[in-house]
Amino acid sequence: MKKLKGLFTRVYHKLGLPLMASFILLPMQAMAAMPTAVDSGSSGAATSGDWLALLTGYVDKGTDLIAWGVAILGFIVLAVVTLGKFNDARKNKAEWSEVGLTAGVGVVILLFMVFLSTEATKVI
Repeated sequence: MKKLKGLFTRVYHKLGLPLMASFILLPMQAMAAMPTAVDSGSSGAATSGDWLALLTGYVDKGTDLIAWGVAILGFIVLAVVTLGKFNDARKNKAEWSEVGLTAGVGVVILLFMVFLSTEATKVI
């Protein structure tokens, strides 16, 4: 252990200053340019400097995100209701046909809701 410590001490005394200087000077050579603003799909608004069009593109993307969030929430609600109905049928509190009916009607409503949300994002 003492030999290993002595080895580290000798290496540090011989290479300490050049090693520290290289760690200090190395990051100065690696400077990068600042990135440009990310275009939100509004046909080059960020590069042309049209910030109103850029913000409009971001609002459009935000409405898409909200619409998909509502669709995902609908899917989660459908899953919870269907699993609850499945649990009731397993305990003989409901019939198995009610599970199928709940799942089928839920899927139709979910598809209709996704269709309406995608149509609404085209209008907005």
